[in-house]
Amino acid sequence: MKFSMKRGTQLGLLALVVAIGCTRLWFYQAENVALPENRMLFLAVWLSAVALGIAAFVKKAGWLGRIAAVPAIIIGLFLSFTVSISEQILPSNAIRVGETIPSFSAPDDRGQVFDSARLRGSPVLIKFFRAHW
Repeated sequence: MKFSMKRGTQLGLLALVVAIGCTRLWFYQAENVALPENRMLFLAVWLSAVALGIAAFVKKAGWLGRIAAVPAIIIGLFLSFTVSISEQILPSNAIRVGETIPSFSAPDDRGQVFDSARLRGSPVLIKFFRAHW
């Protein structure tokens, strides 16, 4: 018995793979603070996942292809929209790698006040993470 898959189903599955793959790469690069300044490639890939998902419906995908196409379309539209509207601009007075930070205090993960003056004289990596959209 030969197994064959409708073209639409293949497109739906491909759309999901593209959307998830691009999203995983985005979050991997965000975690490593390595997102590119020009995000057009990410936007193009997410929008291609949307186009593939829509094409799956046009080509009359089977149930598996339709199920795969829906999250691909949602992921592609949501992330391309949020990334495209949130420009990440560094102010001219931003602290650069290797520069001394100004003194500050803030609550830590236990609710205790942390004072940066305690770190004086030691090399320290301080990472403030913010979502990149």
